[in-house]
Amino acid sequence: MKSISKRVAQLQKTRIRTAKMRRKTIQSLKSAKKLHRKSVSTINSMQRNVSKIRSELDEISNGLQHSLAQKESIQRLQVYAEGRLSQEKERKKEIEKELASTTSDARDQLEFTLDSISTQINEIRNEIRQRSSTGKKVNKLIEEYTTKKSKLTAKIKRTLESRPEITKTMHKNKKNIVKLEKRLPSLIKTEENVKRNFSKINSIIREKAQERKRTKAKRKVSRKTKAKRKVSRKTKLKEKYLGRQKLKEKYLGRQKLKENHVKNVDKN
Repeated sequence: MKSISKRVAQLQKTRIRTAKMRRKTIQSLKSAKKLHRKSVSTINSMQRNVSKIRSELDEISNGLQHSLAQKESIQRLQVYAEGRLSQEKERKKEIEKELASTTSDARDQLEFTLDSISTQINEIRNEIRQRSSTGKKVNKLIEEYTTKKSKLTAKIKRTLESRPEITKTMHKNKKNIVKLEKRLPSLIKTEENVKRNFSKINSIIREKAQERKRTKAKRKVSRKTKAKRKVSRKTKLKEKYLGRQKLKEKYLGRQKLKENHVKNVDKN
């Protein structure tokens, strides 16, 4: 029984330790799965966010390229208009000189030509002013596009900088999940083995208890049998003793009768 008690104590300690480890493993597994799902969700969200930013960045880059091309075109047209303006100014000076030295017959034609040149100069100046105004708007737009592009590029960079660490955490949690999922069945199997051993020991204890009960019953019956035998022996001895006493009394009675008979004979 001492060995069984010792074995029960060992199994009890193993069951408590295994149950504690199993609960801790299940809790760790739940935590690892939760962190893994969170990491995966974060990476997916990050990827969607980066894709969205890149799409927006592509639109801004296209707008910026268009504005830069527009600026280049405006500058080219501006240079061309300024060249034409210079030419028309030179022509105006020449006509004015001719007009100052011409006779009355050619004056009307020169004045008409001078008015046409003046009108052309005014048109070119308006064109230059309009293009200058458009150029300022385009420059402002380019500045806005450039600022937005820089911000979005920096945002993508910051987002991608945090990705390796999150990916590392995700892989680490995945490894923990695999390790814990391998460990858990072993702990469950150990608990089942402990339960089976407890069942076997309980069966042994019950068998021994029944055996002790049977042995005790046999001893009780044996004691009763011995007691009956002892009483029977005593009764027999007593009967034998009483029989002897009766025989002795009979014998003494006969002797006394003989003695009385002898006395009576002597007297006669």
